[in-house]
Amino acid sequence: MIGRLLRRRSFLSDREQDLRAREQELLGRLARALEAFGPDVQPSDLQRFQEATEQLAGLFLLVIAGEFNSGKSSFINALLGERVLPEGVTPTTDRINLLRHGPEITERPLEAYLLERTHPAELLRELNVVDTPGTNAVIRRHEELTSDFVPRADLVLFVTSADRPFSESEREFLERIREWGKKIVFIVNKIDILAGPAERDEVIAYVRENAAALLGDTPQVFPVSARRAVQARAEGAPALWEQSGFDAVEEYLLRTLDQEERIRLKLLNPLNVGLRLSARYKEAAFERLKLLSQDIEALQSIDAQLALFHQEMLRDFEPRLAQLELLLGEMEARGQRFFDETIRLGRIRSLLDSESVKRAFEREVVADTPQRLDAEVGRLIDWIVERNLKVWQDVSQFVDRRRLSLHQEGMLGEVPTTFTYNRQALLDSVGRVSREVIGGYDREGESRAIADEVRGAFATTALAEAGAIGLGTLVATVVTGAAADLTGILLATALAIGGFYVIPRKRRQAQREFRRRVDQLRSRLRDGLTRQVHQEVTQSTDRVNEAIAPYRRFVHSQQQRINEARGELVATEDALLRLRGEIERR
Repeated sequence: MIGRLLRRRSFLSDREQDLRAREQELLGRLARALEAFGPDVQPSDLQRFQEATEQLAGLFLLVIAGEFNSGKSSFINALLGERVLPEGVTPTTDRINLLRHGPEITERPLEAYLLERTHPAELLRELNVVDTPGTNAVIRRHEELTSDFVPRADLVLFVTSADRPFSESEREFLERIREWGKKIVFIVNKIDILAGPAERDEVIAYVRENAAALLGDTPQVFPVSARRAVQARAEGAPALWEQSGFDAVEEYLLRTLDQEERIRLKLLNPLNVGLRLSARYKEAAFERLKLLSQDIEALQSIDAQLALFHQEMLRDFEPRLAQLELLLGEMEARGQRFFDETIRLGRIRSLLDSESVKRAFEREVVADTPQRLDAEVGRLIDWIVERNLKVWQDVSQFVDRRRLSLHQEGMLGEVPTTFTYNRQALLDSVGRVSREVIGGYDREGESRAIADEVRGAFATTALAEAGAIGLGTLVATVVTGAAADLTGILLATALAIGGFYVIPRKRRQAQREFRRRVDQLRSRLRDGLTRQVHQEVTQSTDRVNEAIAPYRRFVHSQQQRINEARGELVATEDALLRLRGEIERR
């Protein structure tokens, strides 16, 4: 008889209690680390993790799996020594059967596809047995349930039929079991249909070799005849019982499932589940961090582009401003020549006609300077508009590349998670803003808006007034004053003496005043346009930064969060591995 599995705390040694407490603490750390993934933790992973942790204080659980025609029900009946489950050639298990000890035979549905059966079989006092639907069940939901239930097992007995050993459906099912680090023992049933020992050995070798290749370790394989075992128990036939091969199975179970071994498996099962989850989400964290680091590089590239945009705007603005100042310099040079030629003694009578002097100044000095300045400022504004558009185009290209990377790189082959959805949504938002800015970019409207702002700071169209009227009036006043002064002098002194004294002084006065006015004009032009360019650069970078701000915040917060989670996963995984080594050395 298999030894009893006692759940009372007093049956755990101090060392076993310490191992369990440490494992519970580590699994708690793992649970907290998984919180960083939020709703992206797969519900199935979360459920299995919760079930695994609960097993630390639960009964030993034996799961019987295999195809429906492998004789699972017969094997369980032979194991329990009672006809607990119905047997047949068609699927007889349409739900998961949880077999527990009870004074009477009862059936009670716990869930839609989970049936609890109680039976007074003595063996059920010491362990619970789960009979699962076949791996090749006609109803695919059966296989899904079996796949969900297996991770809760402490030991899996996989029953395969001697007439169809290691079928393809069994192979696929075992691949899923393998992921959870289950202890799997193979039962080759129906050996009584084989011709003899040679054929039996061939089947056993076939199962062992294929199982070893699939699981990476040579498993225990037991050939049995459940039909003969049931018959032997019913008839009390020792010879038939010996032929059934059940002695070896019982001996293995008795040896394996003693109290110490049972507790070891009890500790290892949730620990292995935790290791699998830590490895999986550590890798997921690595992939996310790799993607986020590329996002950060993209953001840094955008920042670099904006900084370069700022530098290039200020750098390229200088020669454009110099072109404007050149126009003023040319006008200033013409003005100096005009004063030299106009304010002189030989033209004393013409100087008395202020309107004539004013018109001459406007024609010869001011000339087309206002129009040329307006044209240059217009080209400057167009340049600002084009550079602003180029910034958005660059941002759009960066965002498009990051959006594509999500599909090219993938996330461990997973369906889109909350993380990928949020990241994609933010990238789409930035991309949408960029496309709207580019698609709806009104060059003429932008140019008019900037021109209005420029005129607010320095009215280029008012240059005609400032130059043609303001400077012209200045010239007329100075020149006429010179003529008037000279006329008064002529009344009192000789013409030559007055001319040599008054005319040069008035000419120098006019030239100084003209230079001062042009310098003021030049200063207003430089200050106003420089301020406007700085303002446009700042506004452009602010708009771009505003558009990408949610994406930037998401990337940096996720990077910090996932970095911390990955560090905790690595530390927890290392601690779990060390603890597993201690448990396995018990």
